[in-house]
Amino acid sequence: MTYMLCRSACEKIEINSMKNTNEQPIELQTAQDLILDFCSDLEVEQVPLAESLGRYPASELVALSALPGYDQSLRDGYAIGTGGLVAAQHSIHSFQIVDEVAAGDTRKLVLGAGSAIRIMTGGLIPANCTAVIPEENCEVTGSTLVVPHFFPEPVKTFIHPRGSELAEGQVIVPKGVSLSPEHLIVLAGVGYHTVQVIRVPKIRFFCTGSELVSGTVAKTAGKKFSANSPLLQGLIKRAGGRITTSQTVEDDQEAVATVISEMLQAGCDILISTGGMGPGKFDLIEETFCRLGGKVIYSSLLLRPGKSTLFGILGNTLFFGMPGPPPAVHLLFNELIRPAILALQGAKRSIPQKCKARLIEDLFFPKRGLARLKSGVFHLKDANCLVRQAKRTETANCYIYCPAPQRKMRKGEMVTVHLLEPASLCT
Repeated sequence: MTYMLCRSACEKIEINSMKNTNEQPIELQTAQDLILDFCSDLEVEQVPLAESLGRYPASELVALSALPGYDQSLRDGYAIGTGGLVAAQHSIHSFQIVDEVAAGDTRKLVLGAGSAIRIMTGGLIPANCTAVIPEENCEVTGSTLVVPHFFPEPVKTFIHPRGSELAEGQVIVPKGVSLSPEHLIVLAGVGYHTVQVIRVPKIRFFCTGSELVSGTVAKTAGKKFSANSPLLQGLIKRAGGRITTSQTVEDDQEAVATVISEMLQAGCDILISTGGMGPGKFDLIEETFCRLGGKVIYSSLLLRPGKSTLFGILGNTLFFGMPGPPPAVHLLFNELIRPAILALQGAKRSIPQKCKARLIEDLFFPKRGLARLKSGVFHLKDANCLVRQAKRTETANCYIYCPAPQRKMRKGEMVTVHLLEPASLCT
């Protein structure tokens, strides 16, 4: 199968199987920690560098050679040799132009005293070169170069020395950090054509509900379009997972059991369901999951939305049973499933980033009870982190954490937000 559970994870399964009848709800942080305990790196694969953007390296990537790999010119101009220079203000210096070096010229030229070689940006610096004089600072008559008012000490040399950016063997990308465009530029510069990365998790999901229809089917009274299917497809792709199968299933235990068995037989690292969770008549996911031999790690969170949420292990597959409402699926995907997708690829940081922000509007809750996460709009203004609750059709970029005892949070309060995208300004 795809990966092995670590010993601590297996022990947790045994302990949990003995305590399954308690079904005590747990805190969100505890749930996140438990999920990560069951995640270990997937297999390694070799991919072309051009296809590695956003992937996680199997090990740290180091410079295969120095960068730059040779002393090179930073400007179009003239490489001047040693000897005959006087660091005197208003002095004029003359050099005899003896050759020309273009980018890509591999000749190993040597400059003599009082001589100069025309050189292009990126050109190989000749031996005995003291500086490159930009062409805008030069006057050329025939084969004679005149450099007025040149001061060898204070002026820049415009030489990019070998290894001045990276020494051979220096770490470019640590393990656990995804490859960025900047990484690709450097890796290509030191000779990488392919890289070893951790395989992307294979993910299957199904949405339960006899009332659900797809957007291509005529909707009649009593039916509704499935929103979780397109939502999960988009979220999984954005998180870096690979969707292999998705479908809608009616509220029938045998139908659900058949779908789960087929998806497991086809192979996946993560299996997700939506709907069918909770105390209702047609809430059947946990019962079916256990009937098929699944081990429940937890089945309830001290959180709204998401109180009725299941995480467990079925064979070597991570199973997430999500509630039915799409806003809850979006929230729980960000808090629980996305971290698992990243952790299976060896990500160093997978839990949503948190920061403090100031409320700019009052926030009300219908009653006291469980802690809540409310979708919010986070922004920076004058170096201050600000947040407010998102409106119904507004794009949220964070969740506002609301502690259990409170029913109201006042404008101006500092609150904790869970970011949907990293924001380094608020670390």
